[in-house]
Amino acid sequence: MKTINLGMIGSGHVSNRYFEQASKLEGVRFAAVCSKHLENAEKKALIYGVPRWYDDYRVMMDREELDAVVVTTPHSMHTEPVLAALERGLNVLNEKPMATNFQDCKRMVSLAEKKNVIFMSLPFDLNPAFLAASEYVDERYIGKITGAEAQLSLPGPWRDNWYYDKSISHGGAVLDCLVYPISRLIGLLGPAVSVMAEVNTLIPNRIVGDGKKVCSDVDDNVSIILQFAGGQHAVIRSLWGLSFKQNNTIIYGRNGTIALNDSGYPLVIHTLRECIPDSEQVNWRGIENCYVPQGKLSKQKNESVISHFVHCLRTGEQPVQSAKQQLHVHEIMFGAYQSAESGQRYPLTTTFTPWTKVDSLIFDTRSRYV
Repeated sequence: MKTINLGMIGSGHVSNRYFEQASKLEGVRFAAVCSKHLENAEKKALIYGVPRWYDDYRVMMDREELDAVVVTTPHSMHTEPVLAALERGLNVLNEKPMATNFQDCKRMVSLAEKKNVIFMSLPFDLNPAFLAASEYVDERYIGKITGAEAQLSLPGPWRDNWYYDKSISHGGAVLDCLVYPISRLIGLLGPAVSVMAEVNTLIPNRIVGDGKKVCSDVDDNVSIILQFAGGQHAVIRSLWGLSFKQNNTIIYGRNGTIALNDSGYPLVIHTLRECIPDSEQVNWRGIENCYVPQGKLSKQKNESVISHFVHCLRTGEQPVQSAKQQLHVHEIMFGAYQSAESGQRYPLTTTFTPWTKVDSLIFDTRSRYV
């Protein structure tokens, strides 16, 4: 088996999970790490046994024989290293958000297609609950889809660094958190057609971490209405103002509901139709006819981000969550900013072919009585 040589660009805490995931895979190694400050790159390299370190990612790419790079820099520092890697014909795994403006996102996807390389952009949703949920987006269980809601809300990032500085982050809750619930819904339901949004800074003066006071100028309060071709609405929220973390996804049907990570359950199917085989019947939100599909959950592969990326590198297959799918996710985010500024609905221009086989008729609520 050929060894996959990776280069890490970024040495913050986010990089740790990729080093740790790679260490568990056979035939995968980080050959080098790069950081803006050489001492930070060296420190990270010594912790994870990486043989070489750099303070210039271009030099690293040119000197090392790399198969791919992993980009974990702050949000506003994704574009240049990603484009530099793609220009050199290197495969790329890019942390979320893809970039801090939509034009750069489009440049990345276009260049990856031109160079015929693997471009995997986070979020990565392919956990067992999400994969199992995708099998229940079916009229047999939930009837016609009528709407959805999702959110990732929390007290706010505990760190007092660039997260609260718009000049560095270029955005707050939209780019850092809203990307997750949007990605989950789009991954399960397919492309949307338009977005409307309200975005503001609700808490400019914050207490974070160990009680430190910071002044924030980033968006921390976001609500969007995503519309699908059938007329269904999905309400998606991110608020850095809760006393706890809320990270759920709910898809409503005329005869049932799919709930991910809600009320203590990884996945619940409520159905007025046929019972769910090989499942545990539960009382979800005080509602009967609800099931946790243990059989489906246990059969799903629990794959790490690096494992999926390496699989793509070895096979030449594009990621299940394709670059065009994630481009659509990012257009929704940047469209939300534009909608909030203009007060108008933003029509989406991108689309993608869903990886799941959702019957389009599940969105048809108008041609017959339902």
